[in-house]
Amino acid sequence: MQPIPQLSFQEVKTRRVFEEICEQIRKRLASGVLKPGDKLPAERDLAVEFKVSRPAVREALRTLEISGVVSLQKGVKGGAFIRDGNPALLTQSLQDLMILGRVSLAGLAEARRLINGMVIELACERATEEDFAAIEQNMLEIEKSEDLPQRADEGVRFFGLIARATRNEVLAMLVDSLSDIIRYVIDRTGRKARPELVPVRRRILKAMRARDAKAAAKGMDEYLTIVQEGMDAVPAEVPAPLKKTR
Repeated sequence: MQPIPQLSFQEVKTRRVFEEICEQIRKRLASGVLKPGDKLPAERDLAVEFKVSRPAVREALRTLEISGVVSLQKGVKGGAFIRDGNPALLTQSLQDLMILGRVSLAGLAEARRLINGMVIELACERATEEDFAAIEQNMLEIEKSEDLPQRADEGVRFFGLIARATRNEVLAMLVDSLSDIIRYVIDRTGRKARPELVPVRRRILKAMRARDAKAAAKGMDEYLTIVQEGMDAVPAEVPAPLKKTR
């Protein structure tokens, strides 16, 4: 591991010192001084440089760990390491907001429809033959499987493959997160086979290969309408947090 340059942290003078510590570390990340895999100085060294107590540094590091910015590892070679980023945190954050009542299932479903509508149009423009082949193989996996959970996994992947064909990593993360949450809700209400989706998926891929964004978007809207059926009957109790990670 190469040594990182002098970080030049500043003395903390605010009352909520741990927040200021977090902010300074995030700024070093944004500027490129800190990168994924870098190890932060030891807790006692950070306390000296920030001119704060070690408990304040400890609280800051725990906050950054919860946010997914650092990984705290124990042992002789342990310490605080900058993480590479985990898109699953976005999924968990959205579901936490749903648990807290800040966003509704209807809101998530509408956002999914709008985002996937934009995604399919962009994918029609940017997708390669390799993307089309991957989507077609995914559809074959769905159609040949009789295992509902496996079909559900491949169904989520269907949306992910289309999103990745946009070559936009932000859209891909949003699609993955929304698909994971909707899949969880559907599982809770009782999943059932949807053979009517087979020809819809085929039409979507055919339109994509023809670069017909309008037809592909129409197919995607039809697909999501079918998936949405029955979700209005979701039980009122709050769903449990997702356990899936990426």
